[in-house]
Amino acid sequence: MSIQFSRRDFIKGSIVMAVGAMSAGALTACAGRSASSSSASSQAGGTVTLRRGYGVTHGEKCFGQAVVATAEDGTILAVSVDDYQFMDATTEGLAPVPNADKDFGQGFAAGKTLISKSDNDEVYSALIKKSANSTQNWLASIQAIEAYCVGKTPDKIQSAGTDAVSGATLVDTNGYLKLIAQVAQDDTITVQGTYTGDGSDLKLGRTNAACHGTKAFGDAVSLVQGSTLVATNIDEFQFFDATTAGLTPVPNSDKGFGQGYAEGKVLASKAANNTVYSQMMKEKAQATTPWLDSMTAIENALAGKSVDQVKLSGPDAVSGATLVDTAAYAKAAQTAAQAA
Repeated sequence: MSIQFSRRDFIKGSIVMAVGAMSAGALTACAGRSASSSSASSQAGGTVTLRRGYGVTHGEKCFGQAVVATAEDGTILAVSVDDYQFMDATTEGLAPVPNADKDFGQGFAAGKTLISKSDNDEVYSALIKKSANSTQNWLASIQAIEAYCVGKTPDKIQSAGTDAVSGATLVDTNGYLKLIAQVAQDDTITVQGTYTGDGSDLKLGRTNAACHGTKAFGDAVSLVQGSTLVATNIDEFQFFDATTAGLTPVPNSDKGFGQGYAEGKVLASKAANNTVYSQMMKEKAQATTPWLDSMTAIENALAGKSVDQVKLSGPDAVSGATLVDTAAYAKAAQTAAQAA
């Protein structure tokens, strides 16, 4: 395979937070799942772009995340979708996001905890079967939606009707389709790599991990072809003071999802708030490099490696990255790749 490269562009203010208007650190015990991958592409290999975005997918009590791999002609090669939602902390069997029991959890309202629906499919699905008479698991519908999008262009997905996805029973199927279509065309948070052949063997895997201390948790999504990590896209979520100037919180923070916050706090993506977060780190820890620049350098260093050889030894292992937890981000990328 040809040597791959990674690139992440951040355009302040254009993050896909408005989708709703259209409709080593310790890894989490729940391993990430494999997302739907390509069955057809008009490209005989070439550049693949792994795009990340957030939006409103299902009402006001959660926010959605989509990571979409697209070929050079815009055809979707693979999709990974997840939702994050606050739940009653006493719910039996829940696996909260990493660091929920540490400093990160101080951002929760009393009695609440934050979960990934993908990592809690059985528990969450049992709840919606009781409350909404759902006929199948949440993840089964999500996987049907992901599979439906593969091989299509964003415009075809955006114009699809409510009943277009066979095997999906979610009332908000269109909300997930719109988010996928929007992210598939957005250049805000991207990473690139190269693949060979028709891309039919490209697979996405994801995981949540504690990458940087106890005040945040990371989300890594890795694109794999055979034994090679083609590209990885890493973001991190942290609570901030709600009055922080210029901050863009995750979608639905001003609605039902925000009821899960401790008073005066909001949850935000570091990638979507690179300028704000980097300035804070410059003032508090004398950081010399913007957070996103360091993350880009880490992604560049990992692209093209064999999955079993994805390892960075320390903060000085990557030229251009100054994060002390560089090795933990690499480990999260590897775990996500192994889940593909």
